[in-house]
Amino acid sequence: MEDKHVILIVVIVLYTIIVYLFSRLGKTKEIGQKRLFIISFFLTPVMGLAFYLSSTHRKINTYTEESYKCEECGYVFSEHYPHCPFCEKDEKKVKLIKVNKLMT
Repeated sequence: MEDKHVILIVVIVLYTIIVYLFSRLGKTKEIGQKRLFIISFFLTPVMGLAFYLSSTHRKINTYTEESYKCEECGYVFSEHYPHCPFCEKDEKKVKLIKVNKLMT
């Protein structure tokens, strides 16, 4: 191969690597990593930067789940029991406390 072809291949590979590394920033934004990669690859990273900056942060949907925790052994149950089943084996009657676990 000629030197021109080798230089062209190296430039294309470096450009693709730079665009890929830049597109990894899109994971935390609404635009996403794949879209940012495609925009940056075909429309240059400068346009990708404009789309990245105009995109908002990705929102994480959180909710709480009702659980029941034993104070003695610390085990958390998703179902309600009158007493902790593990502590009952040791002949202890420990009431479960209602807790709300934060889920994502």
